[in-house]
Amino acid sequence: MSRKLCVGILGATGTVGQWFVRLLEDHPQFEIAALAGSERSQGKRYAEACTWRFASEMPIAAGSLVVQSPEPPLDCDLVFSTLPSSIAGGVEAAFVKAGYPVISNSSSFRMDPNVPLLIPEVNPDQLTLLDAQLRCGTGGQGFIVTNPNCSTIVLALALAPLHEKFGV
Repeated sequence: MSRKLCVGILGATGTVGQWFVRLLEDHPQFEIAALAGSERSQGKRYAEACTWRFASEMPIAAGSLVVQSPEPPLDCDLVFSTLPSSIAGGVEAAFVKAGYPVISNSSSFRMDPNVPLLIPEVNPDQLTLLDAQLRCGTGGQGFIVTNPNCSTIVLALALAPLHEKFGV
């Protein structure tokens, strides 16, 4: 069995960050290795820094991690960013420059023609844009992939099969 990829979550104490923590608990391919948040949370254990917003218990492993600054280096293979768009652009760009793959939930790079705007079930071919990023980038493994607005994702998931069948 191959090892799990170690992931960092930027904006981990916010509601969307908590959602990622919750989804990644016991994930077969990912293991949470680093959590990053605002200055107010940094240096505290996640369980102390975070007001958990879900009915389920906070994952024990995540709760024991110390919240770090959202800047490289983080001890992980890739980062999921749930940062607010107002700060995400610069932070995510720094991680890409440092060689990290960045999967972003913010709108900062959604209009960049070299950044995949990905809904895996609808347009996996967007990942071919990563070749251009890697060629033009730092020469390392850093790149960014982002998702569309949440309402757009739901709409596209519903319309894609109709378009395929009927040409909507």
